[in-house]
Amino acid sequence: MPDSPVVTSDDFEWSELKFSGWEGVSPQEAFEPELTGHLIVIHTTPQPVRVFERADGYHAEGVAMPGNINMFSAGDMSFCRWEKELSFLRLDLSTLLADKVAAELELPIGSGAVEFGRHIRLHDDRVVQIAQWLCEDLKHGGLGGKIYADSLIRMLTVHMLHRYGTVSARQAALPKALAKKQLDGALQYVHAYLEHEISLDDIAAAAHVSSSHLVRLFKEATGLPPHRYIIQERVRKAQRLLLSGLPVHEVAASLGFSDQSHFHRHFKRMLGVTPREFVVQFR
Repeated sequence: MPDSPVVTSDDFEWSELKFSGWEGVSPQEAFEPELTGHLIVIHTTPQPVRVFERADGYHAEGVAMPGNINMFSAGDMSFCRWEKELSFLRLDLSTLLADKVAAELELPIGSGAVEFGRHIRLHDDRVVQIAQWLCEDLKHGGLGGKIYADSLIRMLTVHMLHRYGTVSARQAALPKALAKKQLDGALQYVHAYLEHEISLDDIAAAAHVSSSHLVRLFKEATGLPPHRYIIQERVRKAQRLLLSGLPVHEVAASLGFSDQSHFHRHFKRMLGVTPREFVVQFR
């Protein structure tokens, strides 16, 4: 595929998902004899595009509409030919992550690997929404941080396992809530490492729960998903540092914000004023 993606996760630490966004890709054929990961392709071309598709045991001609999803399991063959420019989002999900999350959810997969089957021109608003959030974060330089991307990738994986996995999820086996000791461990870890890049796995380890369960349980306990809670606490600490006389750029750098504009945006969203306006109010 000679055209280049307009957005890609290649420069980010997304080891569990490879994401790419493509616009106006010229007519051609795309063929992969054996997928190494689970593949999700979301059509985003504004107008319908006629396509010819083949997979193991399947071949047909059809019309790809905006929002249509093609989903394939690792090991499948995938072929698509189109005769007009095509736009799409491509998500390659790690088999290791899918198997790991299935085990964390205590799905009865035994020693086998997870499969999602094959779905052509599927409709799933949740998959589309999560993909759009991931795309927006990449377009903004990954401002949400690694934990934001990790949370969305886990959310996507859990949804796919529940809806398309080869085994059904046992909801009764899911933890119901974070115990106080687990929550305290998670919060203590976050506050101890506010100045550093914090991953979902790090917080989960501190809380002694799986990463797949953490996002839901953490939000139930605090009212915020982990990445939002971290930003909230960084802004709160920033207020104290600013009032102590530390310059804005040093505060932004010391609290792990990617740059000063990233810090300004979150600070103003939470407090309604810029960092400098905040300092002036208290002088």
